[in-house]
Amino acid sequence: MDDHTIFDLMLVQQQKQELERVLECNKKTEKYGLVLSEKEANHLMLCRKETLAETRRVEFGEGILPKIIYYFCDSQFINQDSYADTLEQLQDIFYQFKNETQDELTDDELLSFMRKQFDEVCYGDMDYLCNTCMERYARATRSGFNNQLQSRLRDEYSLRETENEYDILSEEIRWDYGLYKAKLDDMIN
Repeated sequence: MDDHTIFDLMLVQQQKQELERVLECNKKTEKYGLVLSEKEANHLMLCRKETLAETRRVEFGEGILPKIIYYFCDSQFINQDSYADTLEQLQDIFYQFKNETQDELTDDELLSFMRKQFDEVCYGDMDYLCNTCMERYARATRSGFNNQLQSRLRDEYSLRETENEYDILSEEIRWDYGLYKAKLDDMIN
């Protein structure tokens, strides 16, 4: 057996193990009504390979997909009908902004920020997440912005929760959901 054949066998075995890890996530996500088929999982792994080539990234070991699944599976903005497509987009956004932030953030820091914005600012809108929130965050990170989320994740002794600091970077005037809800409740009652 030559070296090329051995490498190909190792690559096939690695892909099989990664597929198993992705499908293993179904055990956790099924309680949220989200399950990937083997075909969808294979497609996501192919998309990962393409995205890594497009972003000129190399990844050794386990891919980021299981972490993305665990970070986002309980979001109210993801449903079974769009689950695989949403994961594909989140995976693309992750790799794109790992580059855009010049690898200044750990995977967990980037995923935490993405999830917080996805739920609290974007309300599941992938275009807004990618083209507005993430773009501004990447620009700020490249300029040296170090938010409290990063500090908290890197400091094991800090136990307090932070507010959504995207407000510092936001250029839009937002309405206050709490005030809106209170006024709506007043109108109903």
